[in-house]
Amino acid sequence: MPSLARILGLSALLLLLFLVVLLVAQRWLQSQHGRLREEAITERRGQFHAAVEVTGGGAAAWDDARFALIGRLINARVHPRGSRPLPAVDANRHVVLIEPLPHATPPAEVVVAFQLPATTRMSLAHGRTWALLLVLVLTLMLLFILAALYSGWRESPESRGNWSAARAEMNSLESLARTSAAQGSALAEERDNRQRVEQDLLLNQRRLNQALEEKIRLGRDLHDGVIQSLYAVGLTIESVRALLPRDPQRADQRLQQCLDGLNRTIRDVRDYITGLAPEKLRRMSFAAAVEMMLQELRGSRQIGLELIVDDEAAAALTAAQTNEALQVAREAISNALRHGQADGLTLRLHRGDAEVGLLVQDNGRGFRPETAAGRGHGLGNMQARAAAAGATLRIDSLPGAGTRVVMTFPVSPVI
Repeated sequence: MPSLARILGLSALLLLLFLVVLLVAQRWLQSQHGRLREEAITERRGQFHAAVEVTGGGAAAWDDARFALIGRLINARVHPRGSRPLPAVDANRHVVLIEPLPHATPPAEVVVAFQLPATTRMSLAHGRTWALLLVLVLTLMLLFILAALYSGWRESPESRGNWSAARAEMNSLESLARTSAAQGSALAEERDNRQRVEQDLLLNQRRLNQALEEKIRLGRDLHDGVIQSLYAVGLTIESVRALLPRDPQRADQRLQQCLDGLNRTIRDVRDYITGLAPEKLRRMSFAAAVEMMLQELRGSRQIGLELIVDDEAAAALTAAQTNEALQVAREAISNALRHGQADGLTLRLHRGDAEVGLLVQDNGRGFRPETAAGRGHGLGNMQARAAAAGATLRIDSLPGAGTRVVMTFPVSPVI
């Protein structure tokens, strides 16, 4: 019986060790599941706000088509809160977010329901696997103890020699050692596999975010560049219709201008496709780029331009800031000609101690900025470009008083 007592004591010690290891692993997996769930919620909330920007920002109208488009962009179900009951979902596999609608009048909320990433669900599955393994270990250890007790009850001490007792004890210890080693190897392999899966999923998530940001940037560039150029060609064609009966030769000249404008637009589209647009801007000075934009946008109209560009201010801007400043200037000039019917423009680029300021002012009809929301993407794109460049944007306008656009970039102080 002393050998049986030693076996039972060793079994109890190993059982306690297994319990401690399994409980620590279970607690760790639960904390990992909670962390991954919070990261997934934060990531999806950021994607929702990015999708709101790419579909028109807070100024665009909220309707079923826009909710469906946002849902497709972020792989979720999106609908206004109150339009339908909240979906009944498994809290371990799905998440339901309640987000406010930007600039909605009256204030409203939207429901964003999505499925947790595979990493989070795998973490939960691992936790359940550990629980099942704990039950299995307890059951095996209980069976082992019962078998040892039953064997000791069946055999008397006189029927066993010292050699048989020692051999049985060694066999039991060898079996326990092999079981422990096999379980440790299996746990290490499972941990390595889970880490590789998490790394793959994080890489795919970063690629998805980069694709969404690139889609937003491309939409802004096409709106502020190609669409404005096509609109200028359209205005020139309208003037040709009125000019054709009385002056065919001059009408033919303007049609040639239209062809030249379309050819430039085709080249711009090719530049966007091949990624050459930023390089093209770097080859031109700021003043030359502004004059080219005005020549392109004004069509056949005579527009007065007061252009003052400080070369030191232009040199202080980075390539990315220069691109955003030119795109904002293009949008402001286009709005002044299209909507404001302006015939005079002032554009200045100057530098202060720790900032560079861009001013675009026109003498057009003006408007009320607070009532212009929802009429297009232009104002929203200008604000987004200023934010992307780390700048601030202010738009001042009143009916009959023209429009003033001021964009301010922070730069290194003058030494």
